Amino acid sequence: MRGDLSAVCRVLAERDRFLIACHENPEGDAIGSELALALALRKMGKRATVLNADPVPGNLLFLPGADTVVFEEDGSKYEVAVVVDCGSPERTGRVAPELLKCPILVNIDHHRTNGDRGDLALVDPDAAATGLLIHRILHAMGYDIDLEVAVNIYVAVLTDTGSFRYDSSSPEAFAVAGEMVRRGVDPWVVAEKVYETQSENRLRLLGRVLDTLEVFLGGKVASVTTMLSDLEEFSSGKDALEGFINYPRSIAGVEVAVSFREERAGVFPVSYRSKGRVDVSAVASRFGGGGHHNAAGCTVPGTLHEVKRKVLEALGASLP
Repeated sequence: MRGDLSAVCRVLAERDRFLIACHENPEGDAIGSELALALALRKMGKRATVLNADPVPGNLLFLPGADTVVFEEDGSKYEVAVVVDCGSPERTGRVAPELLKCPILVNIDHHRTNGDRGDLALVDPDAAATGLLIHRILHAMGYDIDLEVAVNIYVAVLTDTGSFRYDSSSPEAFAVAGEMVRRGVDPWVVAEKVYETQSENRLRLLGRVLDTLEVFLGGKVASVTTMLSDLEEFSSGKDALEGFINYPRSIAGVEVAVSFREERAGVFPVSYRSKGRVDVSAVASRFGGGGHHNAAGCTVPGTLHEVKRKVLEALGASLP
């Protein structure tokens, strides 16, 4: 672990106005972590605003506090910016300038590629989820975790461990999840909301995306592609794509799955999922991205053909 837990707790205890953000295209760990922290700070009598570049994904709108997330705010009103599940304020996207207006920047993350940016940092690459770091902070501050905070922490841990299927599923992850259940979280209700609630359009979009399935490099890499026109046709946002990459990763013999998504003409965010033998964070970092050993992402410019060529060349050099 890098950073100073006690120093982070001291700032959270002594200051009163917090602006909290996470990375672009947020998922369960990012949303759950920032909402858990914001809700706890509010119950301590402090002002805590969650400012994100992108909307809360549809399957996470049930989370307590999700309806309080804002997308425009003046950062100069706040004393402390807290960036969670994200290596730097720049990766928060278009809200970064507002975060940088705050006198103090706190960085809370578990990505190995985190550069410890910020006036204070709490970074533990061995933590299964950033939500576990939020739990450590609240525990150290003596906060009695209530049900609303517990649901957010539980979802953060559940989603970033792949429902406890990934090898990051540590004893701490199971222990904290168990504690959240003892505090009132219903695992079935959460699982139904996160994994079994979707629109008809999302399911039809999945069919379209799976039609793009390609297998490369002797069957060790599989990819799917989503173009802007696909999202438009099915009236879906990019958050609808969450989890689609797991289908190509499930193919026997595949070591790495890749998802290409057209963001705008000539720009493709690329997501990687590894089964363990390939460190995809190292691949993503070659394109200015980052992440975990088994899950990472980056943005690559070019036509779809050019982007695929660059990514496959990088992966080819990394395969066992």
